[in-house]
Amino acid sequence: MITHLRGKLIEKNQSYLIIDCHGVGYHIHISSYTYSSLLLKEDIDICIYTYLFIKENQHVLYGFFDKKERKMFSNLISVNGIGPNSAIMLLSSLTPYEIEKSIYKEDIKVFKKVKGIGTKTAQRIIIELKDKIIPKKGKNIKLLKDPSYLIKKEALSALNVLGFSPKESKKVLDDILYKNPEFSVENLIKESLKKIVK
Repeated sequence: MITHLRGKLIEKNQSYLIIDCHGVGYHIHISSYTYSSLLLKEDIDICIYTYLFIKENQHVLYGFFDKKERKMFSNLISVNGIGPNSAIMLLSSLTPYEIEKSIYKEDIKVFKKVKGIGTKTAQRIIIELKDKIIPKKGKNIKLLKDPSYLIKKEALSALNVLGFSPKESKKVLDDILYKNPEFSVENLIKESLKKIVK
């Protein structure tokens, strides 16, 4: 199993990346979440987490910005009726944290907004994944209801992947969210990068 690739970003598209690793070009399918989270230009070195999907004669490599998204992809394709394309569609429409929150709240409507996901499939996602992803006893399950917590957690994960100190990142994120509580994850990451890279 290929767990990650580190190499030069040759091409970046909303649905795929091409990464050159020591002269070998890898075509990697990605979600819109990964595309928007990368915030990188071509011709630079990156590390992407991967999942190799094998079925009969089909070998397809999927790439993810962080381990959280890859884990959610793995969980989604374990659901009866959800293939890798549907999982990528879900991760392109909802962030891993939004999927997690919707499963916790048993919000079928959120999943039904995603192209190709009907009522029965949405119900299966909730039923089959609830025990897998909901925090166990002893953790603060109420945090899943707090949008600012989820946005901050997602942005913090993104900054950590980019190599920034968790302590410094947390301080910057807290300051930005205090002044701009309505910020999306993407805006929060962009604003944080401006302050950290100064």
